[in-house]
Amino acid sequence: MESEGSAKDLVVIQISVGGFDNDVNAKMLSEYLEEQFGQVWRCRLKTSSTPHNSYPTYDIDVERVQRMNYYGKVEPHAFVHFASSESTKYGLAASRCNEILLEEKLLKVSLGPENPFRLNERRRTIMPFKFTDVSVEIGVLVGKDDFVVGWRGPHTGVNFLVDTFNGTCKILFTKNTVFSFNGETRHAIIKCNFKIELLREIDEIKEYKDYASLKILLQLASSPLVFYRTVDDNIEKSVAFDLLDDDDQWIRTTDITCSGAIGRFNTYRISIRPRNGPSFEKAMTYFSESRVPMVERCNGKSLRVRDEPDFGVYMSEPFFCFQKNEGLRFKVLCLVNAVLHKGIVNQHQMTNEFFTLLRRHQEGVNLAALKHMFSYKCPVNDAI
Repeated sequence: MESEGSAKDLVVIQISVGGFDNDVNAKMLSEYLEEQFGQVWRCRLKTSSTPHNSYPTYDIDVERVQRMNYYGKVEPHAFVHFASSESTKYGLAASRCNEILLEEKLLKVSLGPENPFRLNERRRTIMPFKFTDVSVEIGVLVGKDDFVVGWRGPHTGVNFLVDTFNGTCKILFTKNTVFSFNGETRHAIIKCNFKIELLREIDEIKEYKDYASLKILLQLASSPLVFYRTVDDNIEKSVAFDLLDDDDQWIRTTDITCSGAIGRFNTYRISIRPRNGPSFEKAMTYFSESRVPMVERCNGKSLRVRDEPDFGVYMSEPFFCFQKNEGLRFKVLCLVNAVLHKGIVNQHQMTNEFFTLLRRHQEGVNLAALKHMFSYKCPVNDAI
């Protein structure tokens, strides 16, 4: 759908458009471009951006902040998705000849970022498996069938994508977000898209089924990438089917959970609606063909799900670790944190009894044992 051809003869059906006035909306721009160059499937007119000298803040309750809209706005521009690659060619050629005028304003057209990654992204023809309105929980298995939750996603509007084009899984949702300004007490509230991208290999997938939903546990080899982009935009879409993402850039961000769950835990519990059964089976087949370890289906086995003791409590430290413990030297604590962040041993297993056991043994014995544990790929259910 997106593109064909060689790298020297790239065929795309998306363009970026700029140069129009602030009073132009997505419908006006879409109708004008459709009249000039051909059918437009989607037009995203950007009316929002990250305010200058600001950053998203995830530990402030949106309900307690007064919304403000007097920060500087982005220059008007749009991302347009045509039905045909010929429309893109005509639009680009007309722009180079200064022939596109809307309300006496000369429009400029570009193909967006042209780095190798983005060029490769435009070549995709395969839509990802998309599961809508899923439930997402981030936590850790403290036992074989005992799942402790550190964060839950929004109740509605969460999508889970299995992208066979680039071998990633994505969790997508939208929420209002507080932005803080450097050196100021004022805040802005902007609606944002968020993307949690499970980029590296998945160590294990465990599947559970019941009458209410299809559930999978994804155990990650490393923490995911987290992105955001502002989405208080004006969008005009003329088709009912799903389209590939447009060129509106994603921005890397930090852990969006106030409790630091993304950095602390490596297991994701995804609950999918039964109506997505056929796509679910195809996604499971893809995982199997990609040699992701699949645990036998746990039909009839119930998974115990419970909140961690300090669920939802703000974590003051940006990076969770054990910084000091009486009687243990840095070498030992460094390896303790290493096995912790690899997900071999979770923080709820690191009790006083665990550290007492380390103090009873010589440092060399502890280092050898912890190095051996670090070589594991799967969690240790009983660290003591």
